[in-house]
Amino acid sequence: MKIFNFGSLNIDNVYNVQEFVKPGQTIFSDSFQVAAGGKGLNQSIAAARAGASVIHAGCIGSNGAFLADLMQEAGVDISNLLTLDASTGHTVIEVNAAGQNRIIVHGGTNQMLTEDYLDTVLSKAASGDLALLQNETNLIASILLKSHEKGLKIVFNPSPIPRDPASLPLHLVDYFMVNELEAALLADLPPDTPCESILDCLAKKYPRAAITMTLGHNGVLFSHGNVRLSHPVFPVKAVDTTAAGDTFCGYFLAALCRNAPIETALKEASAASAIAVSRPNAAPSIPLYEEVETFLHSF
Repeated sequence: MKIFNFGSLNIDNVYNVQEFVKPGQTIFSDSFQVAAGGKGLNQSIAAARAGASVIHAGCIGSNGAFLADLMQEAGVDISNLLTLDASTGHTVIEVNAAGQNRIIVHGGTNQMLTEDYLDTVLSKAASGDLALLQNETNLIASILLKSHEKGLKIVFNPSPIPRDPASLPLHLVDYFMVNELEAALLADLPPDTPCESILDCLAKKYPRAAITMTLGHNGVLFSHGNVRLSHPVFPVKAVDTTAAGDTFCGYFLAALCRNAPIETALKEASAASAIAVSRPNAAPSIPLYEEVETFLHSF
């Protein structure tokens, strides 16, 4: 089973601050770094480092060559990656002293996928492969429809949350990967709704889908049909949570690709995410599978 990731690639501009800037306020940053990022890139690297066969589909500009190099070094197949005469997608990220983050995304080349390009990539996929997508590229509806028609299992990480989820054919999704806020918005519920109630609503709204809902320091919940599972968070000192969810997603899907039990997928993904948050930056923080095995042996 292969993962075809129609995913974003971003140049992350990371500013470390004591506290997040407030409206109308100007502050100094403690440090500044340029790093590789984008939910798609992070998830591809995480899945590849976890041992999965990953084909990344996406676009970069001429200033994004180092993003392609990083993915290739991680074992991602970048033969379908396009380089366009435009600006690579980028972000402005604030990371505060507690390791929390706030992110602004500019789409750039991530918004330049074409229908013909989708067809070309999907012609190389087989029924039963995974189609992974986030909401940082264009043509989301087309990716969902074309992947379903091809017989792929669809994994959707709706981040940032679509402005009009009802306009997308989300009934075709096989796996939702969401955090607590995304889950509430997707369920059309207030953010302070109890997480079990949010999960009940999503399970009813999308009965064919498996739902994995990460809850930050409260761990993760999983629901599919009559199956309900959970896994606690591994205790670590958080340095930067930027790639936590993406690391979880990649490792979870890699476990699915080797037909591991869901309990194993949740445990390995939680461990990988814990390691990632204990390190700075996005893609560079994602651990190798051997690191996750060593980490788990300590518990």
